[in-house]
Amino acid sequence: MWITESAKAGRKLKDMFNLSGVNVYIKDRLPDDIDPEFVFNYISARVPFHLVRNIDVIYVGQFPEMKKRDLNAYYEDGAIYVTNQQEEDIDMIDDIIHELAHSVERNNEEIVYGNGSLQREFKAKRRNLYNVMSEMFDVPEGFLRDIEYNKEIDMFLYKTVGYEILNQLVTNIFVSGYAATSVSEYFARGFEEYFIGDKDSLKQLSPVLYGIIDKLVHLED
Repeated sequence: MWITESAKAGRKLKDMFNLSGVNVYIKDRLPDDIDPEFVFNYISARVPFHLVRNIDVIYVGQFPEMKKRDLNAYYEDGAIYVTNQQEEDIDMIDDIIHELAHSVERNNEEIVYGNGSLQREFKAKRRNLYNVMSEMFDVPEGFLRDIEYNKEIDMFLYKTVGYEILNQLVTNIFVSGYAATSVSEYFARGFEEYFIGDKDSLKQLSPVLYGIIDKLVHLED
């Protein structure tokens, strides 16, 4: 038993790991029940290497931008920043895969957005959600028009509606309430669902999104 515990302790004390060739630096200590080696091996085993290679580095810890924007993770200039304040391994896996999605999106914009099909699918879902929400809330004017990030819409969904209610309202429309935030988050949430969620449900609910992600996955086959 002490050998196992010693090995676990050793993993906690490491400050550098690897995810598909990408260096991961642990700036601030993770909780004792988070196993970073498991987290990074889990992601490496599921997400193809070619979808990770545009990431230069991953940092784990507390960063000013997180506090400023109330974020658990973000992607910027080829780097992923993820909080060390994680409750479970799957939460950290989820955060990293979500930000990987934004890297994939930005490095494959022609495939993701080139023919406009993803935008059209997202707009149709927004309209369906609008029809549901407008019976209960004063929905912002730009909800049907602004598919890129809009702070007013983000705050409306987050604060006015709240994700507990929103997640119920989006049933059979979006994979989650957060996917309705913008077309970019729609892609990122679909990316998460493809790799660590209900892949069949994603295919049925968002066929265009599923098809684009599947194409990206098999680009180098």
